[in-house]
Amino acid sequence: MRLYNTLTKREEELKLDKTVRIYVCGITAYDYSHIGHARSAVIFDTFRRYLEWKGHEVIYVQNFTDVDDKIVRRAVAENRTQKEVAEKFIAEYFKDMEALNVRKATYHPKVTEHISDIIQAVSELIKKGYAYEVGGENKDVYFHVPSFSHYGELSGMSLEELNRHRIEPDERKKDVKDFALWKAAKEEDIKAKAVFDSPWGLGRPGWHIECSVMAAKYLGIPFDIHGGGKDLIFPHHENERAQSYALHGIEPVRYWIHNDFVTIKGEKMSKSLGNIVKIRDVLQKYNGEVLRYFLLSAHYRSPIDYSEESIERAEKAYSALRNTLELIDMEIAAFKTFGGGEGAGELNDATSNLSANFISAMENDFNTPKAIASLHEFSTRTNKAVNKGLAGLEELENAFETFLSLCNVLGIFVDYQRVPVLSSELAELVKEREEARREKNFEKADRIREKLRERGYVLIDTPRGTRWKLV
Repeated sequence: MRLYNTLTKREEELKLDKTVRIYVCGITAYDYSHIGHARSAVIFDTFRRYLEWKGHEVIYVQNFTDVDDKIVRRAVAENRTQKEVAEKFIAEYFKDMEALNVRKATYHPKVTEHISDIIQAVSELIKKGYAYEVGGENKDVYFHVPSFSHYGELSGMSLEELNRHRIEPDERKKDVKDFALWKAAKEEDIKAKAVFDSPWGLGRPGWHIECSVMAAKYLGIPFDIHGGGKDLIFPHHENERAQSYALHGIEPVRYWIHNDFVTIKGEKMSKSLGNIVKIRDVLQKYNGEVLRYFLLSAHYRSPIDYSEESIERAEKAYSALRNTLELIDMEIAAFKTFGGGEGAGELNDATSNLSANFISAMENDFNTPKAIASLHEFSTRTNKAVNKGLAGLEELENAFETFLSLCNVLGIFVDYQRVPVLSSELAELVKEREEARREKNFEKADRIREKLRERGYVLIDTPRGTRWKLV
């Protein structure tokens, strides 16, 4: 499998052991999550599913930043604590993710659960000469960027560009690029109960050190893959790499993987433009699997533009795949109910091609739109074969299992319920109804249809006879 590595700026062949260790940055829990968060979550969840489908064991870590400037500001504005605000939006995030079939990580560490680990790491960086303290009773601690000679390699920024990005202006810094490892407590932090005791007085961690510490704790250093949105490359991941390298003396991550943005009318979502689309608002109109399908329909390293038209197109395409899955399943149930099952072998080639094309797409820089295209190509061929009666039971079952398995890799149809084989009693009713239809006794046919509906089945009339699925 080849993936684009942000650090080396090229596609590389992934060299992975049986166990794969992945860290993906989670949300800062101060508001409801938007579809940009959804894209990153869905992409890396799908990547995890694919690796597991290939036989890897994946240790997947996604953190929650539950103490931060934005959380503190919201807590003060609402007269609540930092903990109350963060817990509310973490719970809402999990609700959104469940609707999108994003599975929980192996570990979901929170910053506030790792304060002592963070303090230990900051102390070590001071001791090693990479960081320094400034201030009085409650001190700030900064990482001294010039002390790390590889700074800027991940983002690819020049020294001039880095000097222009003054993330945290402070005249006490030794260099404008230096960034906070520990922040001295302010009045609003105390009011929101967002402060912790430390060797530098009351304060709280800086953003970047949190991920360095939690990744090392749960995955060890070096670990395989660090993922996140493109907006995190600088300053967050640049700073994270610098701290981790300084702490451990080696390159901390083997492959850095980043997804591009969700845009609205070609523009990045932002509060200033008022164009943020929250996951929960989309879910009021569309199935979570439809949103998931939409988010996978563009290559992860390309932007994807969200609109009502684009999500509606995704819904139609998603429904087409589901219809094929049900068509195969209904045919299998009919064969098993009424007997028969010989076919022309028409589907075996289509199924083999599907597997080969899907895997080829996923192995080539995780090309999910091409993988989806392979599903639709299979869908077209299968619909024709089934409707013409060219598919036998054995090949139908092989096609169904392969198709559903690959859809599940993409995180769709994961809770699909199989069409059941009918009992002899219900099978006789279906035969009676078909006889009634042949005799144009539509009143009797309708009565039997209603009787089957009461038992939980919807009848579907096809050129090949009556088929059924669950209500």
